[in-house]
Amino acid sequence: MGNLLSFPMNAWDVINTQDKATSDSLFTALTILRECLSSAPHTLDGATVQRCKDATETALNAAMGAERKILTQSLHIEEIERLACTDELTGAYNRRGFQKEFERVLAAANRYDETGILIYVDLDGFKPINDTYGHAAGDLVLCEVVRTLQENCRPHDLVARLGGDEFAVLLSRTDWQNGLNRAEVIKHALNTKSVNWNDKTISVRASLGYQRFGPDDSHTEVLRQADSAMYKAKRLRTELSRSHVEFQS
Repeated sequence: MGNLLSFPMNAWDVINTQDKATSDSLFTALTILRECLSSAPHTLDGATVQRCKDATETALNAAMGAERKILTQSLHIEEIERLACTDELTGAYNRRGFQKEFERVLAAANRYDETGILIYVDLDGFKPINDTYGHAAGDLVLCEVVRTLQENCRPHDLVARLGGDEFAVLLSRTDWQNGLNRAEVIKHALNTKSVNWNDKTISVRASLGYQRFGPDDSHTEVLRQADSAMYKAKRLRTELSRSHVEFQS
């Protein structure tokens, strides 16, 4: 009983010290309990049993405290990661979040031999909105654009604001024709959209570029091709608009 009854007098100070990590307290309590039980004879005196019970209770309390701490830290980390991947103004993914999610979608496409469509969106004439009505009006337009995009997407599709007045829509698990049909619906929804601001009506106009993606594609190349297709569409819209003005003249 010598070792058993020579329970470290400073053990509870070590366990209960506030500046010790919870894991240290838990390890100390469990170590004390293990040594007591492994060294004990068949019959333990009341004091030893109480010490074992106290050590066990301390270990359980420490374990629960550690679990709560880990859960709180995990939630905090998740929130930080969410904010780092989210556009503060619109609530959509930002460029960082978009790239991360696009890589995940491409990995799934490679694993399951899936295809999809990336839509690159750039607003036409956005700067004059800011210049004429102010940045608050411009911010409202950007938020309404994201809302329109999200309303015309499936729950598992992805909408992102890449920066400024540029957006991306990722239509996953769809073939080219179905994806193209849905892209045209999104294009129509954007180009018939209007936003009310201080009794003024602001018309939204956008140029869109489409690019198919599938297994073995890289997100940077798909994004580049969609961006290039968007600029071709924008140039065509500009030329048609100029020709229309010249024709009326």
